[in-house]
Amino acid sequence: MRALLVSLLLASGCAHLPPLSPLPADGAHSTAMRCRQAFPAQPWRATHTIFASLPFGQNGALVGVTAAGSDGLHAVLLSPEGICLFDANQDGRTSGLTVHRAVPPFDRPAFAASLMSDVGHAYLPPAGEPTAIGTYATGETVCRWSQAGETTDVVLRADGPRTVSTYREVRLTREIDLLGSAADGFFPAVHLRVPGVGGYELDIRLVDHE
Repeated sequence: MRALLVSLLLASGCAHLPPLSPLPADGAHSTAMRCRQAFPAQPWRATHTIFASLPFGQNGALVGVTAAGSDGLHAVLLSPEGICLFDANQDGRTSGLTVHRAVPPFDRPAFAASLMSDVGHAYLPPAGEPTAIGTYATGETVCRWSQAGETTDVVLRADGPRTVSTYREVRLTREIDLLGSAADGFFPAVHLRVPGVGGYELDIRLVDHE
């Protein structure tokens, strides 16, 4: 019954920020270093296949090419045939977003910001040091970053980072599962879920990176 309730809360987007029990200070530095292994070191460029499960059964396959460095984040979506469907840059200094190309339905209002946020949460580390390091009541070790009303939890297991969860205020807005063993910070597969009404899921599989 409890597991069912948790599943319903996640599905509805009503899951709330779980409390942390703090870790001893002498283990915090090494724990933070392990949490950062959830993200590749910049600069980098990567190609992924993406299968999107969208509301009302509007599913589809895409190819994503992304790059990140000191100048910001560049994301391109291609059709399986190689046609450019979307191309945008997010400036690393100002966070300003420039859309170079967006064909329907990728030209919808707020799509570009949502896509760049998905990519950023999955592949870019939060800024600065963790604001808290501790454990959930269920025992997992967690690094938590909180800034500007948003909280990011990187959840560690014995073999390294496994989940990245993002909360707006205290409401779950994204949950990212890191699957397989990472190479240079890139996991073979990433599963991203945005809960709630209008939510969606992305299955992202690594093709290559440099």
